[in-house]
Amino acid sequence: MPKAISIRQGLSSVLFWSIISAAFIGPGTVTTAAKAGASFQLQLIWALAFSIFATIILQEAAARITLASGKNLGA
Repeated sequence: MPKAISIRQGLSSVLFWSIISAAFIGPGTVTTAAKAGASFQLQLIWALAFSIFATIILQEAAARITLASGKNLGA
């Protein structure tokens, strides 16, 4: 049975990985995204939903091609 994680441990983990991902993406992108989010609030939530849906479709297509051909898309 998995060990229970406290709220403090979970929050520190989320904050840690948020900092790691922000460092990978870059401070300019994070700043731009935060400023756009503050300006537009929830007006662009449809774009986020569409991009998630499109990403799922593309990932599934890539997985099917990989399984059918035995090669990954990078080869």
